[in-house]
Amino acid sequence: MPEIINLKEIEYLDTINKKFVFDNEQSSLTLISFKAGTERSIHVDEKDEVAQIIEGIADITIGKETYRLHSGEMIVMPAKTPHGLKAIENTKMLLLRPKHTHK
Repeated sequence: MPEIINLKEIEYLDTINKKFVFDNEQSSLTLISFKAGTERSIHVDEKDEVAQIIEGIADITIGKETYRLHSGEMIVMPAKTPHGLKAIENTKMLLLRPKHTHK
């Protein structure tokens, strides 16, 4: 049954906090919060991912470039390209991912 989801209702923890908005056989949408200074290390995924900042500011590194994203901005992280994140402020974001496994 459909439900209204408040995308800002996720707590800031001392670790990365993840909450699945949906997760099915095709893709997943995850709400994630990062306290300022928290980092998601550089890693590689087999498929494209989309990150949308809904609160705060984060630096997202894709390949050799770093992009500063603010609330309301989004970026595509291309498949097989190293990427990672550092929260500059307390940050909440949505991560849209097709089904795949991390290596």
